[in-house]
Parts: sequence; structure tokens; C-alpha cells
Amino acid sequence: MTGSSIPLPFALDQSLRRELVAGERILWSAQPRAGRLKAGFGIWLFAIPWTVFSLFWEMMAFLPWLDSTKAPDGMKWTFGIAMPLFGLPFILIGFAMLWSPIRDMRKTNATAYALTNRRLIHLYDGKKREVNSVLLDQIGPMNRSENADGSGHLRIQTHSHVDSDGDRTTEKFQLLGIPDVARLERLILENRRA
Repeated sequence: MTGSSIPLPFALDQSLRRELVAGERILWSAQPRAGRLKAGFGIWLFAIPWTVFSLFWEMMAFLPWLDSTKAPDGMKWTFGIAMPLFGLPFILIGFAMLWSPIRDMRKTNATAYALTNRRLIHLYDGKKREVNSVLLDQIGPMNRSENADGSGHLRIQTHSHVDSDGDRTTEKFQLLGIPDVARLERLILENRRA
């Protein structure tokens, strides 16, 4: 029934099937491959030194607070309270950057893509359920980027309009980290003609 090499987990498959309308059937479905998403763990190359430096800053800012006999009275407030408070947002930003690739990987476990005989569906069934879809007759030009193993991304233009500033804006429907992305593109083209 599905064209994915690995079937969807049961709960995710059932969630996807609940989205179908009468007469609609799934032609292809898959989950994104977390390792093929662009952001990945590359952000850690920046996040690790950022967080280490922020923690070092915080530790150095607390030293006068711990040994208040060595610091002059005016310095106690500056280094004892203001400097540690100044460093807290940087630590929080560092932890957020470290967490973001893990969050994205967890999000892929709750994400499914599907091509039906009527539309293309992007389903996220996490704490909050999100469903985006585009009808086959709304699919415009497609841009496919493919890796050596056949996985990749498919970006589909759905429509464009002129915004309030007079700039042309193009709306896109993106499917990221798809196994066998060329096969999905062929299926879309075949079913769009039909």
C-alpha cells in the first residue's frame, strides 16, 4: 500500500488515516530521516563553545560573591549580583542551541508525509497535532535535492501573491529528509496528470 521502505509506526499510520476523506487513498507514505535534515548536529559546533564560555563567565562572576572579603564594597554589588545575572541569558541560549537538534530528531519521530490520490499531506502528531496539505492541482514547480543514498528534500511551489509592500511572495510546501525522493516526485507528477 505504501511506497516507503520502512512502514510508518502504527499510531502514526492511524493518525494519518484519520485525516483521509471519503474516497481518498494513500499512494505513498514515509517518515523524514532525521539524519538528513539540514540543521542536524552542526549547530553543536557553535553551541558547545558558546555554552562552555557562558558557564565559565558565570563561574568567574560568582567568585567575588563566594569570597566577599576580598572584594571592595562597590564591587560586591557589581560582580556579586549584576554580572551573574548578565550571564544567565547566554547560558539559556546555549542550552537551547544544544537542545534544538535533539528536539528536531524527536519531532521527526512524530512526523509523516503522505501522497494520496487527491493531495500531499504533512502530518505532525506530537503534543499538538498539525496537518498541512496541498491539493494535487495546486502543485506548481518542484525543486528536488537528492543525496547519494537517494534521500533528499522536495520543495513545491503552491502559489504566489503580491504582499502589501508590492513584493512577490511564493508559497512553498516542503518535504524534508525523504527516503527515495525521486520516486515521490515521479508519483506526484503521474498523479497530477491523472
